[in-house]
Amino acid sequence: LIRQIIANAIIGVGYTLLLASASVDLSAGFMMCMIGIIAGLLSQMGLPFIVILVVSVVVGTLCGAWNAFIANKFGLPPFLVTLAMQQIFKGALMLMSNGSPIGNLNEGIIFMGQGYIGPIPFPVLLMVVFIIVGAVIFSRTQFGRDVIAVGGNPEAARVSGINVAATRIKVSVVLGISIAITALVSCGRVGSAQTTLGADTVMDIIAAVVIGGTPMGGGSGTVVGTMFGCLAIGLISNGLNLLRVSSFWQMVAKGVIILVAVILDVYSERIYDRMRNKG
Repeated sequence: LIRQIIANAIIGVGYTLLLASASVDLSAGFMMCMIGIIAGLLSQMGLPFIVILVVSVVVGTLCGAWNAFIANKFGLPPFLVTLAMQQIFKGALMLMSNGSPIGNLNEGIIFMGQGYIGPIPFPVLLMVVFIIVGAVIFSRTQFGRDVIAVGGNPEAARVSGINVAATRIKVSVVLGISIAITALVSCGRVGSAQTTLGADTVMDIIAAVVIGGTPMGGGSGTVVGTMFGCLAIGLISNGLNLLRVSSFWQMVAKGVIILVAVILDVYSERIYDRMRNKG
């Protein structure tokens, strides 16, 4: 179960910051696929792992920053910008791979997905590190407080001296880095870079983050809660598999879960606002 939720949990750290800042990114899945294909092509060129790692992180950083920059520059909803970028990433990865998976990955990538440090799988250790660092950044740093302020009330945050545009770009950069690392871990786990590996992961991550206690409207959130949200989604998927439920019905079930989570989120916010106004 832990192995199954590693990808969602690592990206979920970045996505928690993103949702807390009242933003969203629908391109994360295909960005992950594209970075995996790039890592596969670099592996076939015989480049060392450190170069592949750096290039992957740089690509994730630039893609995340670009999404936020376009939204800020033209005043567009992040939903629409990342929906368009989703198609661009999808087209780019298909052009680079010609629609075919890429094998013969670098040994470093394989280790990221399958390696062990002592008795503990390396991906599990990596996930724990991401969760701890994300939790510290979110709750113990000025950047984390800025994210909450921007998500709660962007105008009030701007008046108080917070650079709203820069904060949102930084959040998208964090998400891009987490996507890049997840791309390498996922490719290493299956032993190849595939054009659909992680493409449909965004909905699972959004559900996990919302279930974990981060509202869609931003202004609050918890990385540790996201971890439990990932566990909940993983348990549901695992249970449906054990019950031999069709994968098509599993899609329906996950959609219902996301819908219920969003409805509960909205109603809980309304109830909280009423209690606060009465107080």
